[in-house]
Amino acid sequence: MIPANQLKEYSKKINSKKGKTHNKNYGECKKVILFTNARNEKNIKEWAAHHLLIGFSAICIFDHKSDVPIGPQFINFDKRVKVLRVEYENPVKLKLMNMAATIANQNGFDWMLYLDADEFLILNSFEGVKKMLTQFSSAHSLAVNWLLFGTNNHVKEPNGLILENYTRSQLNPDQHVKSFVRPQEVINATNPHFFNIYNPARMLTITNKQMPYTPNMGYTFNPCNAEYNKFHAYIAHYIHQSEETFIKRKVLLAADDGTGAKSANPEIHNVYNDVENNDPKNKYAERVKAFLQQFK
Repeated sequence: MIPANQLKEYSKKINSKKGKTHNKNYGECKKVILFTNARNEKNIKEWAAHHLLIGFSAICIFDHKSDVPIGPQFINFDKRVKVLRVEYENPVKLKLMNMAATIANQNGFDWMLYLDADEFLILNSFEGVKKMLTQFSSAHSLAVNWLLFGTNNHVKEPNGLILENYTRSQLNPDQHVKSFVRPQEVINATNPHFFNIYNPARMLTITNKQMPYTPNMGYTFNPCNAEYNKFHAYIAHYIHQSEETFIKRKVLLAADDGTGAKSANPEIHNVYNDVENNDPKNKYAERVKAFLQQFK
């Protein structure tokens, strides 16, 4: 991994051709927006609080048919969070990603990220997300690998934060990524893991390398064999949570990408519980609780 203090200089060597459309380097990241679509996510305020605390300028939540609307939960919350109710039929993911890119571009954001509501950006090398993105001045898209977290053997959903309750994960990040993108460089979204951009040569990974292309899958996978703490950042994907929550979120509801509901899986306690990983909990949980306490 390239040390954080060397990233900016190193990035100047990448894609240094001048004078071509969509081949420019950018300056300081001043505004970055986060999007998600959510349905019946009970920890959505924790998710929003966490990402505000690491430096996102704004958050837009598409409330996709939640039984209890999300908007009223945020009436007396931080005003940087906006909730838009959508009633589209599945699949909605790509439609909303394209809508998000338009919103971000029209409002002058330097970068945007589209996550699911069970995905938390974790920073290892930087104090805030804007500082991280500023270092990648040559990137037009920046891929960050998933780190999959397991059930911690919870059958029933415990009280408290996701960050506190789920502390077992893989040791090495998964090859799947989610990608930051510069809105002004977006063509469209045809895959939940990345946006198509005008200059794919400017699609970089969090290790500041060219994002690999996979036939039929595009820029979805970034194979890696290092441990999670060797990366500048990763996306903690709390993919299952408790068995109870898995059934509510994945079995009883159809997926937003059109793939349908998942089957009940008795093996969920046997995957992604590989190592004890308290980094997200130790780094963020108390700050998130204190932030949420302001709005009670």
